[in-house]
Amino acid sequence: MKAEEIAEKARKSISNFCSEECKAYCCRKSYLVLTNEEVDLVAQGVRIGLEDKKIVKKMRQEDYFLNLRNGCPCLKDNLCIIHDNPKRPAVCKQFPIFIKDKNIRFSPVCLAVKRDLFYPYVHEFLKMGYKIS
Repeated sequence: MKAEEIAEKARKSISNFCSEECKAYCCRKSYLVLTNEEVDLVAQGVRIGLEDKKIVKKMRQEDYFLNLRNGCPCLKDNLCIIHDNPKRPAVCKQFPIFIKDKNIRFSPVCLAVKRDLFYPYVHEFLKMGYKIS
């Protein structure tokens, strides 16, 4: 099994935890770095208002910062309304497990990470020679 397949299995393993126990904490109290197209999708038609309120800010040439302190515009009843959209932001698809080369990073923002709910998957990554950070 490939690392991304293990990561996807791990992400799916916490879906009920996310909506019922942590109540999508990451989508209510964190931030996202997005492309211009991803901002348009996530803003749900209110991009100008989010920019006016400084919730969306341009960072670098192609990156934007979306502050989620008041919740993601796509979050309804602790569920993401664009979860099944193939254009959903990459960071949302990958959260809370990020793979780069032979390194696996678990987001410290994720309450499932804090509760060590990914322990069985960490073991699988280590067996495959990945470094966990």
